[in-house]
Amino acid sequence: MRLASIVSVLAFSVACGGVAAEAPLTLKLGIPRDQATSQLRSHQYCHKTDGPPQKVETYPRCKRAGTEWGESWVTARFEGDALVEVRRWERYAEDTAAVERWNQLVADRLKISADEPEALEALRARGPLEAGTRSVKAFRVDANTIVAVYLLTPSPPEDASVLEAIVRVK
Repeated sequence: MRLASIVSVLAFSVACGGVAAEAPLTLKLGIPRDQATSQLRSHQYCHKTDGPPQKVETYPRCKRAGTEWGESWVTARFEGDALVEVRRWERYAEDTAAVERWNQLVADRLKISADEPEALEALRARGPLEAGTRSVKAFRVDANTIVAVYLLTPSPPEDASVLEAIVRVK
């Protein structure tokens, strides 16, 4: 009985601890820097202050117990104090893990909004897709914002396999 209780508590702790980090990012562009930092923290990405605010800030995963299948970090671009772009980069050693993660992220995004051909057209109108794009799905958040979920062939400097980007479009 005691072993079953311990296993239940551990399973609950792991499930609760990992939900926000793996869930789709939900930040709105245009929010102030401090609000963006707070919301990224709720997604388990922590900012390390090491000087004055920068135009592009990096938010590594917050420290936590346990192992992960890959590594991830967020970059946030600001104009003045306003958030103008967010990118979550994910790196996996195994391609099968990257494809599985991309499929899960797309499925989770589909629960929030539809994959729209018009959103993909607007994304393409911004310029070339990310280097190494194998597949991409685009989701409209509002009239001027799109979330793109990329499956990438890893290449320097990020060597990432999955990218979730929240970007402005015209």
